[in-house]
Amino acid sequence: MSHSHIRKPKTPSQPVARWNLALVMALLLGASAALFTFIYSIRLSPQNYETTQGRILEMRKVIDGAFDTKSGGKIIYGVEARVQYTWRGQTQQRWMRAASDMPKEFLLQKVANPPSECRVYWPPQQPDNARCWVKE
Repeated sequence: MSHSHIRKPKTPSQPVARWNLALVMALLLGASAALFTFIYSIRLSPQNYETTQGRILEMRKVIDGAFDTKSGGKIIYGVEARVQYTWRGQTQQRWMRAASDMPKEFLLQKVANPPSECRVYWPPQQPDNARCWVKE
């Protein structure tokens, strides 16, 4: 008597194996995202800026952006300053972004009565990206 006609049912794949694979993939994806964020934040962190003292000649309000909302539109303003400063022995005079640790409204109030000085700073080897740091 042959038992070749008796077939054993296939055992279904274990759902635990699928969860393990999904967990490993999620961990790899999370580690990759964390590594990318870490490297990107180091690259953009403000380190070792070159600085010099600048004299503010005038300030102006500029439009940073505009967009529509359900209740109308919204305009976002920023501030630029025309600054005179010395870099590598030459006097420079140009418009640049004004920055402060105070709220943007503080800078907008300064447009009417601008301060006389600011700290001009830029990333190393990038003097074209200079900004003006306004104190209180």
